[in-house]
Amino acid sequence: MNDKQVPIGSGFGARTTAVEVVAGLDLSRKCAVITGGHSGLGLETTRALAGAGARVIIGARNIDAARDAVAGIDAYRSNGWISPIWKASAASPSASSRPAAASIF
Repeated sequence: MNDKQVPIGSGFGARTTAVEVVAGLDLSRKCAVITGGHSGLGLETTRALAGAGARVIIGARNIDAARDAVAGIDAYRSNGWISPIWKASAASPSASSRPAAASIF
């Protein structure tokens, strides 16, 4: 595949933060499922989406570490909430995600 990438003119760039991307959006009737939403880029995504009002559900292999990581987000978010955290499997992420998704939707 030799397709050359072309900018889409979104107005966002390499230095745009997740909070800037969702600024002005009302996500209060939306649900986001984020695997790894308790560390790195996933944690920043969790903060931004919850801050915009979304319900955020996090999948993690280490539930205690995930709970600790997201515990401080309450002060950061507006109307969003973060719950529940399900145990993702490193051996078979899709197998552990399917039952979680079935219980959410």
